[in-house]
Amino acid sequence: MFGPPFVRSMRVSIVSALVLTMPVAAAPKTSLPGATVTELIALARQLSPELAAVALTAEAATARIISAGALPDPTLRVEADNLDNRNVAMDGQTTTFRLMQEFPLWGKLGLKRDIATFDATAARYRSRGVEFDLIARVKSVFAARYATFRAYALTQRTLETVSTAAATTRDRYTQGGATQEDVLRLEIEGEELRIELERLRGQQTKTAAQLNALINRRPDAPLAVPVALRPLPAESKMGVAALLDRAARLNPMIAEGRAKTGSAAAAQTLADRNRYPDVSVGVMTTRNRDGYAGTGVMGELRVPLQWGAKQAEIDAASAERVAAEQRLNTLKATLGGEIAGMLAEYRATAKTLDILQQHHLPKSEVIVRSALSALESGQGDSLRVLDAIRRLRNVQLEILKTQVQQQASLAEIEKAIGGDL
Repeated sequence: MFGPPFVRSMRVSIVSALVLTMPVAAAPKTSLPGATVTELIALARQLSPELAAVALTAEAATARIISAGALPDPTLRVEADNLDNRNVAMDGQTTTFRLMQEFPLWGKLGLKRDIATFDATAARYRSRGVEFDLIARVKSVFAARYATFRAYALTQRTLETVSTAAATTRDRYTQGGATQEDVLRLEIEGEELRIELERLRGQQTKTAAQLNALINRRPDAPLAVPVALRPLPAESKMGVAALLDRAARLNPMIAEGRAKTGSAAAAQTLADRNRYPDVSVGVMTTRNRDGYAGTGVMGELRVPLQWGAKQAEIDAASAERVAAEQRLNTLKATLGGEIAGMLAEYRATAKTLDILQQHHLPKSEVIVRSALSALESGQGDSLRVLDAIRRLRNVQLEILKTQVQQQASLAEIEKAIGGDL
């Protein structure tokens, strides 16, 4: 059987592997971004072209409020009469200048301003929704990237242990103390672990490219090694009633839906008031060959004779208002169901983690220690030790996988409620 040096090497590898699943206290000093999710979120807010585009769209919608409530441009009309001087009743050629200004009545300008204000509000909340969606993606990808680095380190430690066992077994085989099958199984195990390391390297590159895309950097731009997952919120904050209440107040999609409903209601009122006429008033002055002939005032009334067309506009606006209200109600119901479902998933991952960390992990550690003790006393074998280590590694990888799922669920919950918990 194997001697004390091999057993000590196995113990060191196992202790190192166990440490890999523990959170890191602080990030090392580095000039590269990516050590924590907080700095990645800050970069995404600052550099994302997607956020810049929706922010500019909201800015454009806000600028339209002023033009929506402004009077239409006045109309200047110039008339030249008796150009051939044949009308002897007129004192030569006459030029008339008319300046007309239309005045929408019945509060129509105010309603147009209200519609533009609602549309600008909807655009701002739409921008917030894009921001929250981007932040949720950054949080989820960062958690996956963290898990790949922890899994890589864990697999590397396990490979070192297997390599040590394979070398020792080959020495024992030359002395007749082990079989060729023992050597081959250990070598195959080592090759499988090397394959897993290559897969994890690919996952690290993939998650780096995904994060760089979210913060508007080159896909191959270097990132720091992630050091810790985001801390989880207190359980007191995770009540479904409190989350639903916060979503109703802060969710940008609901706020955008409210703004669209308000815009549709104002549009219906405007369509109804378009049945009433607008007026135009103006002044005029006439100039003849002597330079002056007189001034005057005038008024015009726009007569709304197309009653069928006006009623169709009212009906269309009314239907749009009802549709906006129904979409808002549907959104509220859907969001409530999604939050409840995501909260159930979050709690399920929390319970799974508790079982893995409080029960499976300690028991797997006991099995490894028992196998090592048997090996040290000469009553065990290397394959039993490796089987125990493999079981322990699988538990640790499952813990990492569950932590990623929990972080992703938390990110989606925070996206739905409009902010971090």
